[in-house]
Order: sequence, then C-alpha cells, then structure tokens
Amino acid sequence: MAQYEWSEVFMSIEGEGPYTGHPTAYIRFVGCNFTCMKFNNPENLDTTTDEGLGFNPKNYNNLKDIPLITRGCDSIYSWDKRFSHLWHSGDENVLAGEVRKIAPYFVHPVSGQHLILSLTGGEPTLFWKKIPTLLQHETFRDLKHVLIETNCSVPFKEEFIERLATWLYGRANRKFTWSNSPKLPSVSGESWEKAIQPKIASMQRQLGHKSDQYFKFVCDDSEAAFDEVEAAMNEYINRDYALSLAPVYIMPMACTEQQQEGIAARVAQKCIERGYIYCHRIQNSVFGNGVGT
Repeated sequence: MAQYEWSEVFMSIEGEGPYTGHPTAYIRFVGCNFTCMKFNNPENLDTTTDEGLGFNPKNYNNLKDIPLITRGCDSIYSWDKRFSHLWHSGDENVLAGEVRKIAPYFVHPVSGQHLILSLTGGEPTLFWKKIPTLLQHETFRDLKHVLIETNCSVPFKEEFIERLATWLYGRANRKFTWSNSPKLPSVSGESWEKAIQPKIASMQRQLGHKSDQYFKFVCDDSEAAFDEVEAAMNEYINRDYALSLAPVYIMPMACTEQQQEGIAARVAQKCIERGYIYCHRIQNSVFGNGVGT
C-alpha cells in the first residue's frame, strides 16, 4: 500500500485548455516545489504570512469556509503548512473511496460520456512513485481519461512512465493527458533554471500514442511575459522538436473573476499578435474559483 496526502476531492468541470467544460473529478494533492508568490501580487506581499494572505488559516476548521484567495498562488491551501490541519491522508483504498463518493461512475449511464479524473495540486508529480498504484485500484477500472496538472519541473524516473503505461494500455480507450503549466519567472517569481525543464516534457512523450500534452502559461499583459513564453518554448523544442506539435495556451494572471475580466482582453490581444491560444479560466466565470471548483 501507498500513503497519500490531499487537500480536497471534488467534482467540477475542466476549466482550462482543450478539455474545457468536461465533467471532471479532481484530486488536489498536498505539497508543491514552488510558491509562485508573485502571481497577481503587485505589492509583493509575503502570502506565507497571515498579513500577506489576508487571514489566519488556523481560524478555520473547514476548507470550504476559508476566504477567496486574491493574491499569489490561488491553491496555496494545498501546500502551505498553515493549512495542514485541513488536509487528509490515507492509503489508496481511502483515497479511491473519497473519489467514489463524488464520482459514482466514470461513464455516464444516460449520456455515455466519460468523466475525466484530474490529478492536481500543489504539484501532483511529487507523488509520482505512488500515482500508478492509485490508478491500478479497482475503483478506477472503468476510468477512461486521466489528466495531470503539472508545472513540468519535478524530475521523475522511467519507472513512472512504465507504470503509467501499464494502466494506460491495460484496457481499450484509455487516455492520459499532460497539462503542463510551467511557471514564468516574470509573473511567478520562480527561477528560470528550476521552472523550465525541457527534459521532463520530452520524457512525457514516452507514454506513447494514447497520451497527449499541451502547455498552459499564466501571463499578464506585458511583453516580458510573452517573451518568456517564446523563450521557454524554444528551449523545449530545441530539446525535442516533437514538442513543437504541442498546443500552447495562455491564461490571464488572475485569482478572481473580477481580476480576470480586468486583464482578459489585453491578454487575448497579445495572443492574437503572438500566435498563441487564449485560455479563459472558465471555473472563475462559472463558480468563482473558490475551494472545490
């Protein structure tokens, strides 16, 4: 058995990228290798303090009761240890049981449409040694599509690909998607050397023809951010030319819908000029981007 830590398991719709609108069950794992403190934080407040965050997490006993995150990483509650009293832990049986509670089927009995299982965080690939064990659980026998939201910077071994392939090719009509969201230094505050890892993006392709991948960058409306997208993609493609086939999406830097509305048109215009795909955060518009959305 393996042990897992997660902050929430919930149902929503996929809100970003090519599968936008698909009914999706989410597992939000605990932990991240980045803080992305600079996101939507022009005052450069330290969001790892109560003052910078705007509230004291210890005052809340239920994750759904915390205030909406308005600056910095909008999923800080999945990696900042001030929220650890709200986290959950257990083996694959416990976690699979939590998924089953909110997703009693993976193929809808009426429409026949399949449900996506999204592994997110934090940074879910920190659990790369344990994710294949979870997917092999009987609960996920009928699951058709796994999507992993990753910052594409955590090294993993060939063993991860091999064990994912065991699940992926174990039954017909299964699919695995790498949703890569590398963190640009100018908007996240993370270093280029740690955030841009072409080797990892190239290794993802080893999963074969039943998998796909795309890139999804968070940008403000500055030329600097879009220049970094271009530089990052050049590094990926120089490492592995096949990565040039991966679609590139740009999301407005925003935590709330109001923030998104304030920048969306300018980011979209930059996408038109630069030749990238604009990606609106649909979950913000529909559900407000709070916990469980």
